[in-house]
Amino acid sequence: MTNARLVAFNSVDIDAKGIKRFVHADDIARIEVVKKTLTPNNLTVTTRSGEQISFGDIPGPDLDLVLGAAQQLGVSGAAPDARRAMAHQAADDRRSTDAWAQVPVVGTAPSDKAWKALKDHCSPGELPIFVIGSGTGGVFAALPDRAMIIKVGAMTSMMAGSLGGGRVTTFPFSEITGIEYNAGFVNGVLEVLTPSYSGTANKDYWRGSNKGRNADSNDPWTLSNCLPLPKPVYQQALPRLNEMRAHIAQLKRPTVVVQQQPSNGSAPSVADELGKLAGLRDQGILSDAEFQAAKQRVLAQHGMG
Repeated sequence: MTNARLVAFNSVDIDAKGIKRFVHADDIARIEVVKKTLTPNNLTVTTRSGEQISFGDIPGPDLDLVLGAAQQLGVSGAAPDARRAMAHQAADDRRSTDAWAQVPVVGTAPSDKAWKALKDHCSPGELPIFVIGSGTGGVFAALPDRAMIIKVGAMTSMMAGSLGGGRVTTFPFSEITGIEYNAGFVNGVLEVLTPSYSGTANKDYWRGSNKGRNADSNDPWTLSNCLPLPKPVYQQALPRLNEMRAHIAQLKRPTVVVQQQPSNGSAPSVADELGKLAGLRDQGILSDAEFQAAKQRVLAQHGMG
């Protein structure tokens, strides 16, 4: 009980299990104890709309205290400061819900547990760029600086070999060395390669799928860096995956800064600077396009562009 609402939950781990039910103080019309066979002191709230909400059985020694405090809350309503804070929180929640509803999803929509796991691993205000849903196979999510493979939920976690738990793996773009897709006629496997997951063998959809969970090192259902993915879904997601691949490649491209350092009291000549750039190009450090861009900057600095 707070100064604004009654709340019930099934576990002390509220962050993981969440709130089971609640009612705002301003919505309370009546509070009473309903006698039931298994719950003789069942605290029941009737809302102003006529809905009845059970808050479970109250231990006998605590009944008078809890019932009295709850009834007082219903009479006084929410505290003004709490009411304002709740209104602001509700507005923030609506904006967040609307923003997450706009996240592009390719394939099967993620389960509520998958969405929650993804949101829990995002910073405040951060949103995925796109999400690929593979049903019981799990979820692939692309964020601005990292990718994630999420395997949670009853059936998905069972297929991942972690029944009752799940697998949530994050791959920083700086660590990704490749994104592969290996497919047969219909089914395939999306695989994220990093130094930790080097991809020593192609992960075939059927190679380990018909064995016990965690019994085969090639089983894409259990591997944290693999997502079983039907070929049609991959084809739909391919344009977005290509954009992500290009973004990763751009982040990994070395940045070359050409510094002008005086030599013997005089600035380097245009020929010297262009010679250095040509050497970097010949060594493969600069691409042809980057060489031409740097060349134009040098010429412009010397009034020759």
